[in-house]
Amino acid sequence: MAHEKKLLGVFAYLDELVNALKFAREKGFTIHTVYSPFPHHGIEEALGLKPSPVRFVTLTGGVLGILTGIALVVYTCVQWKFVVSGKPIIPLVPAVVVGFEFCILFSVLFNFAAMLFKARLPKLHRPEHYDNRFSQDHFGVLVLCPENEREHLSSILKEAGAKDVHEVNA
Repeated sequence: MAHEKKLLGVFAYLDELVNALKFAREKGFTIHTVYSPFPHHGIEEALGLKPSPVRFVTLTGGVLGILTGIALVVYTCVQWKFVVSGKPIIPLVPAVVVGFEFCILFSVLFNFAAMLFKARLPKLHRPEHYDNRFSQDHFGVLVLCPENEREHLSSILKEAGAKDVHEVNA
């Protein structure tokens, strides 16, 4: 959106950042990005984020893995017609073991792929507005705001405890 500007607020303390996020959301501003040197549940709560769907993708991978492993055992036993004497043609214990191993394998692969997709990785370069302090001991919030609300948002961020607030070209 060309008419919307972005303001970047830099905070020294986590509590100040969380308060700024709550105030900005209450006033109807859109939070674009939050930068933090470590993950914290307070940030997620202030943003009102929902739980990640990655866990369901992992579950799907596990179920598909079990089914694939058991299908592989059944196919192998039926295709090659092993001489089994008085034992069952499709053995239960090897089917369970192979199904379990495929469950683990598919769960890990689906989880890894979903995590990369959800986190939008790999990111080959950092945004121009990124401050190296965000990786050390400071927090940042990038907020979208219309041109006429810029001063209001800037005052909200400064009242919440921002050390620095400036406009970002994005």
